[in-house]
Amino acid sequence: MSKKVTGNTESKENAENKESVEGKKVMTKYDLKMQRKEQERKKARRDDLVSKLTGIAVVAVLACLVASFPIRSYLTVNGTYIEVAGEKVTRVEFDYNYNLMKNNYIAQNSYYLSMFGMDLSGDLSKQMYSGTLSFQDYFEQLAVDNIADNKALRDQMNAAGFDCDISKEYAKYEETIKNAAAEAGMTEKGYIRQTYGMYATASRLKGFVTEALKLSAYYDQVSEEKAPADADIQAYYEEHKDSYDSVDYRVLSVNAELPTEPTDLADPVDETEGTDGTDADGTDASGTEATYQPSDAEIEFAMKEAREKAEEALKDVSQQGELKENVKSSVLYAQLREWLFDGERKAGDSSVIENTSAHSYYVVEFVNRYLDQTPTANARIIIVGAGAETGADAILEEWRSGAATEESFAGLADKYGASLEGGLYEGLTADGMPDALAEWIFDGTRVSGDAAVIAGDEEVHTDEDGSTHTHESGETSYVVYYAGVNDPEWHVNIKNTLLAERMNAYIEEIGEGYDLTNAKGRLNYVKVQEAEAAASQEAENSSGEGSSQGADNPSGADNSGEESSSESDSAQQ
Repeated sequence: MSKKVTGNTESKENAENKESVEGKKVMTKYDLKMQRKEQERKKARRDDLVSKLTGIAVVAVLACLVASFPIRSYLTVNGTYIEVAGEKVTRVEFDYNYNLMKNNYIAQNSYYLSMFGMDLSGDLSKQMYSGTLSFQDYFEQLAVDNIADNKALRDQMNAAGFDCDISKEYAKYEETIKNAAAEAGMTEKGYIRQTYGMYATASRLKGFVTEALKLSAYYDQVSEEKAPADADIQAYYEEHKDSYDSVDYRVLSVNAELPTEPTDLADPVDETEGTDGTDADGTDASGTEATYQPSDAEIEFAMKEAREKAEEALKDVSQQGELKENVKSSVLYAQLREWLFDGERKAGDSSVIENTSAHSYYVVEFVNRYLDQTPTANARIIIVGAGAETGADAILEEWRSGAATEESFAGLADKYGASLEGGLYEGLTADGMPDALAEWIFDGTRVSGDAAVIAGDEEVHTDEDGSTHTHESGETSYVVYYAGVNDPEWHVNIKNTLLAERMNAYIEEIGEGYDLTNAKGRLNYVKVQEAEAAASQEAENSSGEGSSQGADNPSGADNSGEESSSESDSAQQ
């Protein structure tokens, strides 16, 4: 047995030796060492390659980021920011319209905004225009509306084949930008960005500005076509006489003599408090003497006494009353207006009219009612501020030394930045105009072609009837060219009212379908409107459900017993 095992072992060894000899080398320690070194070299080469590839990838990513800056800028400037009527609106176009609306609103309402402590130079998204919309939301909505109107008008203009040369108007726009930038101490590039948006440049805005100038010319053409005829104006007047007629009347005022300290009719007070919430000694929280507030009984008694005096004064109002002439209904106290503009009123009528808010009575006599036919005036005016480089006298002399025509004056008005084209103001009245300017324009000897420099002091006077008169500061001067008379004020006002109604209807009609079709989630006012609409719909649904339930049971009572009784009766039958 042992021999057989030995023999098998020898046969295996001989076989392995034979296999080695026939082609397979036996691995020595040296061979294993060299193999490990080779593997290490290969790994090092592989790691180096990976490192180099990784480095190349990082460089490539950085290169893409650098290259993407102009691409991203291009997409911002030329890509779709929102869509109106399915048409793309770029960020530049949107910002241009947004800032137009914002700047116009602020310019027109700056006085009132300052009164309410608004500072629209700050973050508009944090200052509320209404209960739900910030000023930013509001201006964005105005911008979208303006874009939609412009696109609708543009399509109408193109369909009509309208075109015009606006090169002079664009040159004036460029000059205005240049002067405004200089006045602000800025470069033109910086001024444009500040005024029209961070992506705005002169070249990017040129298309929008030139189109706006053409649209303005086309709008004027349509306005001329839709101007109301004299018959339309007269018909409108007949329906709204109270708004345009004037009255002459005589008036006296009788004021109630309210007590300045408690009387027998004063309200009873606590020993530790005054009648108006002050301390017993009549001082307020700051220790200063407070104004006494009469009781209702004291006011009623004072008004009764004033009424008796007014009734007595009624006998002398024709001789003692102050004559008020050419007064419009819009400036009158409500009760006084109602009495004076009563259709049955006739000359010599008189009355005593209470003014509850002022604790007084008007003693009034009606004199006349009529439609004022005094003509208005047309004038070209260049307004020159104190800081202007060229003074008013120099501008007038420049005109006189030239062609000295109305056309040449219009050119100077454009040159020196008149807000209206050619500085032309039409349908002027003396009301609200600086006194010195009104006196010159409405001088009875004035003829077309007269020109002068006018200056004045700024004050605002308010009459008892509510009418105001404004006087400009001596820092402001006016270079004026008298262009002649115009229609009476009532005629001009009604014409403008009817034309505005017609043009608004026209814009609304052609704008059908020119709506915001894709805000891309960028406009917050859209989200606010959607939320409000959803809330309104939910409330309507809830109301509908309640109405439906009420319709099933109008009385709201539990009639289940009646139904059971009815069912029981039916069963018995």
